[in-house]
Amino acid sequence: MERLTRFFAALTRWGLGLCALLLVLAALYVSLGRELTPLVAEYRAEIEAKAQAAVDMPLQIGRLEGRWSGFAPVLLAHDVMVGEGSNALRLDQVQVVPDIWASLMARDVRIAHLEVSGLQLSAREDKDGHWALQGLPVQDDQPLDPEQLLKRMQSVQRVSLLDSQVTLQPFDQAPLTFTYVGLSLQTGATRQRLDARLTLPDGQPLALSLRTQIRASAWKDAEVQAYLSLPQSDWAKWVPARLTRQWKLTQFKAGGEFWLTWAKGTVQSAVVRLNSPQVKGSYADRKPVHIENLALTAYLQRSESGLKVLFDSLAMNIGDSRWESRLQLQQRLATDKAQEVWNLQADRLDLTPITPLLNALAPLPEGFAKTIEHLKATGLLRNVLVDFRPQDTTDQKVSFTANLERVGFDAYFGAPAARNVSGSISGDLGQGELRMDSKDFSLHLDPIFAKPWQYIQANARLTWKLDQQGFTLIAPYIKVLGEEGKVAADFLIRLHFDNSQEDYMDLRVGMVDGDGRFTPKYLPAVLSPALDEWLRTAILKGAVDEGFFQYQGSLNHGALPASRNISLFFKVHDAELAFQPGWPHVSKVNGEVFVEESGVRILASKGQLLDTGVKDIYVNIPHAPAGKDSHLLLTGEFAGGLGDGVKILQEAPIGTASTFAGWKGEGDLQGKLDLDIPLAKGTEPKIVVDFQTDKARLQLAEPPLDLSQLKGDFRFDSAKGLSGQNITAQAFDRPITAQIFADGKPGSISTRVTAKGQVTVKRLTDWLKISQPLPVSGDIPYQLQLNLDGADSQLRVSSNLKGVAVDLPAPFGMAASQGRDSVFRMTLQGAERRYWFDYGDLANFTFAAPPDKFSDGRGELFLGDGDALLPGGKGLRIRGVLSELDIDPWKKLIDRYAGNDPGGSAKQLLSGADFKVGKLTGFGQQFDQVNLQLDRKPSAWGLQFDSQQAKGTVNLSDAKGAPIAVNLQYVKLPAVDPTVQADENAPDPLADIDPKDIPALDISIDQLFQGPDLIGAWSLKIRPTAKGLAFNNLDLGLKGMLLKGAGGWEGAPGDSSSWYKGRLDGKNIADVLKGWGFAPTVTSEDFHLDVDGRWPGSPAWVGPKRFSGSLDATFRKGQFVEVEGGAQALRVFGLLNFNSIGRRLRLDFSDLLGKGLSYDRVKGLLAASNGVFVTREPITLTGPSSNLELNGTLDLVADRVDAKLLVTLPVTNNLPIAALIVGAPAIGGALFLIDKLIGDRVSRFASVQYKVEGPWKDPKISFDKPFEKPN
Repeated sequence: MERLTRFFAALTRWGLGLCALLLVLAALYVSLGRELTPLVAEYRAEIEAKAQAAVDMPLQIGRLEGRWSGFAPVLLAHDVMVGEGSNALRLDQVQVVPDIWASLMARDVRIAHLEVSGLQLSAREDKDGHWALQGLPVQDDQPLDPEQLLKRMQSVQRVSLLDSQVTLQPFDQAPLTFTYVGLSLQTGATRQRLDARLTLPDGQPLALSLRTQIRASAWKDAEVQAYLSLPQSDWAKWVPARLTRQWKLTQFKAGGEFWLTWAKGTVQSAVVRLNSPQVKGSYADRKPVHIENLALTAYLQRSESGLKVLFDSLAMNIGDSRWESRLQLQQRLATDKAQEVWNLQADRLDLTPITPLLNALAPLPEGFAKTIEHLKATGLLRNVLVDFRPQDTTDQKVSFTANLERVGFDAYFGAPAARNVSGSISGDLGQGELRMDSKDFSLHLDPIFAKPWQYIQANARLTWKLDQQGFTLIAPYIKVLGEEGKVAADFLIRLHFDNSQEDYMDLRVGMVDGDGRFTPKYLPAVLSPALDEWLRTAILKGAVDEGFFQYQGSLNHGALPASRNISLFFKVHDAELAFQPGWPHVSKVNGEVFVEESGVRILASKGQLLDTGVKDIYVNIPHAPAGKDSHLLLTGEFAGGLGDGVKILQEAPIGTASTFAGWKGEGDLQGKLDLDIPLAKGTEPKIVVDFQTDKARLQLAEPPLDLSQLKGDFRFDSAKGLSGQNITAQAFDRPITAQIFADGKPGSISTRVTAKGQVTVKRLTDWLKISQPLPVSGDIPYQLQLNLDGADSQLRVSSNLKGVAVDLPAPFGMAASQGRDSVFRMTLQGAERRYWFDYGDLANFTFAAPPDKFSDGRGELFLGDGDALLPGGKGLRIRGVLSELDIDPWKKLIDRYAGNDPGGSAKQLLSGADFKVGKLTGFGQQFDQVNLQLDRKPSAWGLQFDSQQAKGTVNLSDAKGAPIAVNLQYVKLPAVDPTVQADENAPDPLADIDPKDIPALDISIDQLFQGPDLIGAWSLKIRPTAKGLAFNNLDLGLKGMLLKGAGGWEGAPGDSSSWYKGRLDGKNIADVLKGWGFAPTVTSEDFHLDVDGRWPGSPAWVGPKRFSGSLDATFRKGQFVEVEGGAQALRVFGLLNFNSIGRRLRLDFSDLLGKGLSYDRVKGLLAASNGVFVTREPITLTGPSSNLELNGTLDLVADRVDAKLLVTLPVTNNLPIAALIVGAPAIGGALFLIDKLIGDRVSRFASVQYKVEGPWKDPKISFDKPFEKPN
């Protein structure tokens, strides 16, 4: 134990000593290295020679330096040039770390790490596809020896390349530069590893890693493990065109990872994971395809039995659909017992997006690519298995099986098209078989049938054969269920590759318990277009007991009819036929349909047309030669109602729809028909129908006429029209007899109806829907002629009107026994209907209006002997010449027959009037030589009239409530008869007029005459109010006076009142008095009278005895003159006869008055109440020589005055006091005393008061008292 302890102690001491020795040696080694390494720069030439010998190329070092790092020296060579000339390689810096220990062991230079930075290389491609490396010295005369290269690489343990750049320049393309190239190569005797990174031109990184096992002596048996990481870049712009060849990649954005194992001289395994968001490209000049979100995961594995490739995940977006699949490709190598086989398997293949992919990208032969494009395959394949035997020369070279799910393809080159094919398929290059079990199956045998056949369920077995001569498709049995019924079929199609031989088809289709609506499905396209169209549209529905179709012959387009045989047969019941568009359908048909080469025949034992039964129908459509149109020939008998016959005339396309539009009929109808209808469009059919009616009823629409008990024999010929004989009927509740004539020709049928009968005026007005009473009565005998000629259809009714009484004012009235030839005509067709009416030689009327829009029409009524002319503008125009016209009887007639809206509708229709009347009487006046002209303005009516009594215009605006403007140039009123005494108590002339009925008026009269005397110009505005009328802006000239102000008329008829507030003013009142026939007893420089009052009744009933209100009068600077000479004949105002007053006062004013009493002003204010006037302020006369005051009451109703008159006179020497004393002794005496006492020192006046009593025209004046005001 002790010995063992000593051993370990000694071992520890020796170990520690050895470690110390090693540390000392290492320190000495490092110290020595640090001292000696910088001296390397002095050996640049020796090192340069050694390096040149090692690389066997010229080599120059610009500068050399040495460093020590760790336990190894580091040599830095700057500005190194390898080689010479244009291929010389220039390096900025080369760092070399020698492997001291390895060099000592190998007794040769060994390098632990060689680092190169700043290397710039470029590779250029020539037009032959050869690449040349530029920037790297190459010895062209020495071939590359891989073994020698590997041995040389063993002298360098690790090589690093930093911050370098590589440029690739494909031929005739832009160069590609890879930057930040970094490379690390580790070498060994048998194992190597290469790691590389670089930056692509778009700035994204690429990484590569290689691990190899290579012996220099056996480098061909190398083993390689590779890994490549690609970023998401658009590779389309970098891939050389030489690599893509005819593929054109416009966009290929992709990235992923790749793993690869190489051994035994080939690829042993590989893994690909690729993701591409955008791929767009095409092959050659085909239409590009766009693929999005491509995802691919693929595995490759090689075994002793062969190669296996698995596409575990393959998906992409093509258009709006996502396509996904899993594929496996497996190779089984050939053995002694079996050939080499390539096996392709797919769990599912969606065919819809594959077609555009193949069309765009697959390098298929042009013919094959065109076939794929035309087939446009759709649907899904499941469990796909394809075997390819490269060495096999038989049809088994390629074999396949698959399950089909709703597969479809278009027709091409004579092969049929199909949709929704489900089942299984198997075959090889020479033959195959399809077993089908499909729903919603569609089959299109093009070009024999224009449209595909649709079926609910289909079961079939199809086989095909492909040989050098052509393609044969055989369906020995097909069983389908469609909407038309149960169908069974078989066919054989032979398509020849030699175009000189005809393609052939043999098809047989049978059907039971079918639906006739679907019989057009089995009509071949080889029929003539017209016949095909008729067969497709004729059979609308019906039950098919049995049907059969057979086609044998050529499939070639344009084949002769002799090269095929077609036959079609249907046995139907309860069928409905539309034998011609526009004609009513024939229903409940039992019969048989034959379609053959000779034509089409339909035999129907019975049927029904509308509600009419038909029988023994025979339809024949014979074959038409080339260039001729097919015709449908139909004969048969019918028995039903007249209504059905009318409906056929209205709806059938035979050109009678407009003529018989709106007609209705009922009653028994029976007859025969014979039709010849061309199937080509644009050709008129030939129709002949013979029928009889009895106790029928026919209602015409234009004009609306109801014929009952109709009986007769009729014939309709589409070439002429409707004709009839022995026709009797009831019209307007009276019997008539009639005949019908067909006057037409082919293409323009025409029917003329003549009838005779009578109708009462009331029955006629009811027929015309005239609800208002008319001034006509009695029975009207008439002769009617109705022309039904399309647009020229017309109704004419003529009558002598004997037995008709017309209650109109002369000259239009007529007694029942008198009679007057009259004619009424109207058109029945067209956008505008025309109307004419001749009423003897008294009136002529013409009018044109759209149907049902009489108010939009245009026409003229001519009164008198003349012709009415149709105007171009809208509305009714009235013209004519009348010798005399009395308005009053016409007004009474309008009031009686027009109700509360006289002329309301006529006012809307009327557009103008222009006629002359010799003598117009109305409203109590007579107008001679009257010219009336009514014109329509943009927004008003304008009336111009001219007569001996008045002339002017009236403007009636369309605006509601707008005033009627009356502008008269003159109005001539009759002169007053001086022999007629005016009756002040006469009744109100306007008592029966309601002021609320008078519209708003603006009246202007330039000259108003009364007889030869001019009254003046008048203007006023009348406006309706809630109570009646208001008169505004009164401006009335009254023979020297001017009346201004406002007034009104309020109340109801018989209980109204009027008011006025305004002023009457003028200049010399003497002229006014004389103008109105009064004595000019007063003169004035000017005067005015302010009036504010009202009176019962209308404004025309104004009078002083009915006046209530106030009168304020003022006269300036005038005289009260004495009436002399011719003025004595004029009427004199009683109180203004101052000569009479003077005489009654027994005063002599001759020295003061001379021939009149001068005044400066006369003023007075009177208040009136129902004709009783009271001086609210005394009436004063102020003059240069005397003053007068009148105060009291004037009762005009009682014709009495009760007033006080104060006379104030100046006392002068000229005043004969004696005269006063004689007349009034007391006054005279007083004045005498005053005169003596006072003398001339003051002004002296005398006032005397009188009483005025009695009738106001001749009052009694008596002395009352002196020197006092009246009281």
